Amino acid sequence: MITFIVVGAVGLVVLLASIVVGDLLDLFDVGDGLVSGVALGAALSIFGLAGLVTTQAGLDTVWTYVVAVLVAAAVLVLVQLFVRRVTRRESGGHWSPVGFTGTTTEATTPSGGEVRLDDVRELERRLAYSDAPIARGVRVRVVAEAGPRVQVEPVEPVEPVEP
Repeated sequence: MITFIVVGAVGLVVLLASIVVGDLLDLFDVGDGLVSGVALGAALSIFGLAGLVTTQAGLDTVWTYVVAVLVAAAVLVLVQLFVRRVTRRESGGHWSPVGFTGTTTEATTPSGGEVRLDDVRELERRLAYSDAPIARGVRVRVVAEAGPRVQVEPVEPVEPVEP
């Protein structure tokens, strides 16, 4: 039972931190956008809760883990689908990110890259491009929007980087 309590508590911490601070998986460069910290935190929390409930129901230990994993996997998929839907709706042109600042999460070149913008409406990383190569971890400003992609430039001038 202690396993479910610990995993559930860790899930709550990940969930709350991802909501308040931003996606923790992006900060640690984990997952490559496959799953959000919100979805992972929710799934871990539900794993802990489902494990506690099935343990109290008197199920065998093996079945307790099976039920907890299945419920957690279902929650992970549902929450991730919800996060992606909200992200698509928000990036669908209702507002413009031009002028937002952020940090490159991958090296950005004229052919592509990735950026994390500092705005509460930006739930996930965005595809980005730039006129000149920009290294990973550089502070940037959005200068144009092209569908889901944004064009960025460094906030402060930096030395050119070879791609």
